[in-house]
Amino acid sequence: MTMRRPEALSTLRRAAELYGDVVTAYVDVSRASETGAREVELRADNVRRELLESGAAEDLVETVVARLTEPTGHGGDASRVVVAHDGTLVTDLVLAGAVAGHQHHGPVAHLLELARAMSDDVRYAVVRVDHTGADITLASTIGAVERELTSEGDHDVLHKVKGGGWSHRRFQMRVQDSQDQNADTVARDLDSLLTKERVDLVLLTGEPSAVSRVSESAGQQVSERLQVLEHGGRAEGADDEQLDEEVAAAVQRCRSLRIDEVLDRLGPADAPKAIGVGETLEALRRGEVETLILQDGALDDRRAYAGPDPMLLATDPEELRSLGVEEPAAERLDELLLRAAIAQDADLLPLHAPIGALPDGVGAVLRFSSRPDPRPSTRDDGEDL
Repeated sequence: MTMRRPEALSTLRRAAELYGDVVTAYVDVSRASETGAREVELRADNVRRELLESGAAEDLVETVVARLTEPTGHGGDASRVVVAHDGTLVTDLVLAGAVAGHQHHGPVAHLLELARAMSDDVRYAVVRVDHTGADITLASTIGAVERELTSEGDHDVLHKVKGGGWSHRRFQMRVQDSQDQNADTVARDLDSLLTKERVDLVLLTGEPSAVSRVSESAGQQVSERLQVLEHGGRAEGADDEQLDEEVAAAVQRCRSLRIDEVLDRLGPADAPKAIGVGETLEALRRGEVETLILQDGALDDRRAYAGPDPMLLATDPEELRSLGVEEPAAERLDELLLRAAIAQDADLLPLHAPIGALPDGVGAVLRFSSRPDPRPSTRDDGEDL
């Protein structure tokens, strides 16, 4: 089962291509308490003050602050990430949960924290099934909204009763047929759902016979993502606390599989890959990267230089000047690596702990490699061709 999602960062491409007077703001916009709205206004005032002190244009700052103070329409904890340039909002995303608030004014958008959250995101469907149909909850680990759907069969003979004789057996058979057809309806609805929505996990729970039938009837897309859970169900009083624990464990397994899948591709000696900052930067400049791998915090103190084209980046500003960039802009190296990756439709794999294969915490899986093969030729120079 593949866990890669190469489209994860595609929505950030417009923000990644910005260059010049760019503002990025990450703000906790939770309104769960009675004072929530006032607290959001205070945080927005702090953003305004710090951005103005950094030299951002007042109209640009006010565009950002106005959006930050707009109600999100979501209860509970939430964060808003806004990117603006030239008085226009380019990115406006609401995430479930609070993020560390900060803002930045500079030549490029600061997208790394948002990209990490999006790359770690797991979208899942919890399917609570019984003999009549299913309740389906669509959720995302970073989404502030859950969607509730219902799949119902249209067969009305659903309850087996005590009795005897031939007529009873026919009734029992009719009941089983109705229950099976309802489960098949759920399976078809799930198949249809996955053709329209990106769902990484289908988590199935409920009456054992219905669970078994849905599992057998589901199509390939559902089967590849299907996991059967032990707890929870459609009936009132089902153990939601244990269900939540099972869902959290399934989400973590999904993330671990993504990591394993990408890192496995770094293993073979002849694999198209980049190891370390230098090789990764060069691969990004050549447009070869399929998945950028960044360990959290590995490059916190390192700087590099950028030009208007996201794939023009270097650790030496003179190198960019030689390529026609008149005023190379200094920025965080990790942000510039990510910017170049997004510009070539690459994915991001965030690592939250060191691994031996990447000593400095940076690498990439490549689509191809145009670097000369460093291995010595085995051909005899005197051999006739």
